[in-house]
Amino acid sequence: MSLELVKEAFKVNNLLGEDTIQTVIENDIIVPDTKPDIARVLLLDGDVFVTGCDAGTDRAVASGCIVCKILYVSDDEARSVKSIISNIPFSYTLDIPGVRGGMKCRTKGILEHMDYNLLNGRKINVKSILSLNCRAQDELEREYCSGVAGLEDVQVLTDNVVLNSYLGSNKVNYVIKEDLDLPSSKPTIGEVLSNDVKITGKDFKIADGRVIVKGDIAISTLYVADDESRSMQYMENEVAFTQFVDLDGVDDDTLVDVDYDLVDYKVDAAEDADGELRSLRAEVNLNIYVEGTSRKEAEILADAYSPKLRISLERSTIELDEIFAENRSQITIRDLVDLNECSPEVSEIFNVLSKYNTADMRLEEDKVVIEGSVQNNLLYLANSEEQPIFCCKKDIPFKHEIEIKGINRDMNPNVSLEMEHCNYSMVSSNQVEIRVAIGVNTKVEAKKKVPVIFKANEGQIDEKKLQSMPSVIIYITQPGDSLWKIAKRYGTTVDILMKINNFQDRDVLMVGQQILVLKKAI
Repeated sequence: MSLELVKEAFKVNNLLGEDTIQTVIENDIIVPDTKPDIARVLLLDGDVFVTGCDAGTDRAVASGCIVCKILYVSDDEARSVKSIISNIPFSYTLDIPGVRGGMKCRTKGILEHMDYNLLNGRKINVKSILSLNCRAQDELEREYCSGVAGLEDVQVLTDNVVLNSYLGSNKVNYVIKEDLDLPSSKPTIGEVLSNDVKITGKDFKIADGRVIVKGDIAISTLYVADDESRSMQYMENEVAFTQFVDLDGVDDDTLVDVDYDLVDYKVDAAEDADGELRSLRAEVNLNIYVEGTSRKEAEILADAYSPKLRISLERSTIELDEIFAENRSQITIRDLVDLNECSPEVSEIFNVLSKYNTADMRLEEDKVVIEGSVQNNLLYLANSEEQPIFCCKKDIPFKHEIEIKGINRDMNPNVSLEMEHCNYSMVSSNQVEIRVAIGVNTKVEAKKKVPVIFKANEGQIDEKKLQSMPSVIIYITQPGDSLWKIAKRYGTTVDILMKINNFQDRDVLMVGQQILVLKKAI
C-alpha cells in the first residue's frame, strides 16, 4: 500500500478587501402642494439606509437612500411648524480587487454632514456628504494534514494549532409593528412632524442550536397637538423585540457575531378605540446578520519520516484571519451650552437631537485613536412672537483612545460606533448640560500563517549511506536540536533514543549533551 496523507477540511471566512468612498449628494426638494411655503428652516436631519450591496468583478455596487427630514416655520399667518420628508436614492460602485459575483459584501453608510440653501419658499437645495464603507468576505474551504497512512513504521510529528472553523452566516429580515398609545397627560395628535428611530439594548444568547437576538427600538416623536394653542409636543417610546436566527452547528462555545441594519421605518398617527388620534402606529424594518465561528484544536502534521523508506514532503502555508483583540468601550461627552448664545431667548426646550461624526481614525503604538464630533440640535420654544420655535446648534469635539497592546499597522481594525444615550438637563435659566454616550465596538483582525504539508513522496533509502554509518555514534547536541531531529537524521526513532539514553522527558535537551545512537537500532 502506498503512502497517503490523512487530510481534514475546514471553512474560513477571510476579509478579501474593503473600500471606502465619500461623496456629495445634491438634490432639490420641492414643497408638496399640501404644505405651506417655507419661511425659515428650523432643522435639517437625515437617515441613511443601505438596502443592497451586489458583488461583481473587482467591484461592489451599494444602493440605498437618504431620508431627508426638514422641519420648518411656514410663512402663513399662524407661523405654524411643518415638516417635509423626502427620499433621495443613491447607487455607487466601490472598487475591491478580487471580488467576484456571488461573494458576500456588507456596506455601512454614514451621513457625515448635511446643509441646505433655501432657493425660494417652494424649493430647498440639500447637500449631503455620504460615506460608504464596503467589506468583501471570501468564504473558502481549506485543508490540513493530520497524519500519514498506508505505510508501517512511519514516524509522525504533529503540532497542536487552534483553528477558527467558519460555520456560516444567516440574514433575517424582521419587521416590527406596534401601536403606541399616548400617555393620558399628552394632548391628542394634530400632526406628526418628525420621528427619530434607533436600535438600542442590543444583546443575544445561544440556546437550542439557535441564536436568540434581542434589542429595543427607541422611537422619539415630535408632533403638533390638536389643542387651541397648537402646542408642540415630544414623546419617547421603546419597543422590545426578540428574534430567533438559525445557524447550523452553533453551540455555547461558538464565537458569534451579530449585527443590525435599520432598513426603513414609518411612524404615523393612528386612532384609538374612541376614534381619536391618540396612538402612534410604528412599523420598523431591520436586517439581522449572524455569523458563527467554531474554535477547534487541530493536530497538524509537521514532519514525517521512515527508517525504512525515504519520504520527501512538500510544504506550503495557509493564511487565516484571526481575531487579535476585541474591545468594548464608551465615549462619554458632557458639555454646557450657553443659552445666551441662542437667538432668540429660550423659554422651554423640547428636545436635543445628537448625532456623531468621525473625522479621523488611525493606528498608533498599542492603540486605536478616533477623533470626531457630536452635533447637537436644541429644539426649543422661544420668548418671541415672531419666532416662537427655534433651533440652536452646538458641536462638541471628542477624542477617544482604545488601548490594544501589540497592535500594528499590518492589522485590520474594524471599529463601529452607535449612539447609546443622549440626554439634557437645565442647569440654570441660561445653561443646559448635554450628556451623550457613544458605544464603541472594536475588533482587530490579524493574518495568521499556518505551515501545512500538502504532498508526500516516497523513495528508496540510500543503502551506501547506511552502510557507511558507524555502529555506535556519540552525538553532541547543538543549539536548536531535538530528539526528533536527531532520530530523523540517523534513521532511528525518538522512543529508541529515549530507551538507550534512559531519558524521561523527550522535550528536555541541553546544548553539549551527549546522545548515544546505535546503528543496530535502525
